[in-house]
Amino acid sequence: MKSDPNLEIFRRVFSSRIEVAAALEGALKPSQPEIELLKVACLNFEAVLSELDKGAVEDQYRAYCTAVSIFTPLAEWKHSVRNAVQDSQRFLSSAKLRSSEIDPSLSFAANERLVIFLEKIECLKEVGELTTIQRYLKCWSLPLLLFSNLRHRNGQGLRVPNLNGSSKKLEKLESTVAFLKFDIDGEPAKNWNYLKPGTAYDLTVEVRVSHWPKGAGALSLRPVTIDVREQSWLPSFKFNEPKGGGPFSLTGTGRAVLEVAQSFGSRPYEFLYAAEFDDMSKCLDVAVVGHRRLLLEGVDVVSDPLSGFSSVDRHLLSIRNRLRAYPGLNSDDLSNAMIVLGGLGNIAGQALKDATFEVGTSERAFQKKSTEILRSRSDIGEGLQGHLEAAGGITDLTFRNIPIELKVEHRKTLFPKDFSNFFNQTALYAIGLGKRIGILSVLDVSPKSTPVGIIEDDIQVFDHQVGHSSVVIVVVVVRGGFPKPSSYSR
Repeated sequence: MKSDPNLEIFRRVFSSRIEVAAALEGALKPSQPEIELLKVACLNFEAVLSELDKGAVEDQYRAYCTAVSIFTPLAEWKHSVRNAVQDSQRFLSSAKLRSSEIDPSLSFAANERLVIFLEKIECLKEVGELTTIQRYLKCWSLPLLLFSNLRHRNGQGLRVPNLNGSSKKLEKLESTVAFLKFDIDGEPAKNWNYLKPGTAYDLTVEVRVSHWPKGAGALSLRPVTIDVREQSWLPSFKFNEPKGGGPFSLTGTGRAVLEVAQSFGSRPYEFLYAAEFDDMSKCLDVAVVGHRRLLLEGVDVVSDPLSGFSSVDRHLLSIRNRLRAYPGLNSDDLSNAMIVLGGLGNIAGQALKDATFEVGTSERAFQKKSTEILRSRSDIGEGLQGHLEAAGGITDLTFRNIPIELKVEHRKTLFPKDFSNFFNQTALYAIGLGKRIGILSVLDVSPKSTPVGIIEDDIQVFDHQVGHSSVVIVVVVVRGGFPKPSSYSR
């Protein structure tokens, strides 16, 4: 009944709503953990709302919760498109299907805001429209739920639906273990994480348990891998039963050590955390949700360098990981492209360290020097070819049919995105050679009066559309034309 304010349910609903709003704010940002937080927040919000009975205000909350739950796969849609994940349209299809399956007989289905939201979903076609939908959800106002209709309680204090006056006991409940986040040495874990082999790192996990099963004394979190020998590299966590009523937030820290280094071409170590209570006899099931997968890179760039510059090698690792997610990119082509990028990264590093290229360096001189350095590498050697015909033109260089286009900029300091006027030429050569990837290296020898920046910002990946196809263009900017550092202080 609504005769008296229910401060406890008000606090829980309000707190859950705040969590949803906070997660919604970052849902479209380029970070997978942000989406996982939105999923967890929605689950918690739904769990609290399940304790409410029918009512006008209650229906407003249900309508909002329904809209946010439909928006969640749309956020995943944008994330998958951003990372060139294959079959990303399935997330859009899922959201549209959920939208169409809402039962119109439900009391909250006629909510005006929800109806408008569903119309937006029905008309949704482009990823760019999601910002408008997100803004619509962020502006969705709700009244305070001080007076609420609650489902009837049975003798044990559990809320149960009032079905024809019956009060059947629920002896077992489902427990949800939501993985909220992982931290590595105090920093949030990313989609790909680099750990130096043989070095110990602090791995922190935070989970939320909706309901602690009766009779269970502890919750264990254990890493699971394909190779059982790797399981000991990451810590297991054990949480004893906390005091008080749920939900419970639990945090644990352990040591993570990758004992064996990987080769540059191998896939990252993958760990999946499993949750288990020591006594499940009085629990229906344990639902594990949230971001519980860790991808860890263990390439030793010190003993097995790619470019010879550690900061460049770490950046090339992130580029390789991004290219792996690109649909249709052949693994051999990816491997060959990374060999070339290692060589060009070395050239860029040398140019910045030793001022290799002076103002006025010609394109011919740049091509000659680049060919000399690249061909001297044992992993390239005779595989580097010059002036190969492709698509009716002549390429500057190719390595196992991966085109390498070389240009020179004399006028002003530019950055990778500013050389898009060369993308069509590079992409056309790639297509002519039967590849989905091309490399564009530009020597910037414009006069400079200030430092430009770090090498990592000068190596970037672009998805270039050519007709109905797309080609990956990797741009490497080599910097030259620097005066002596002492001149900056004059």
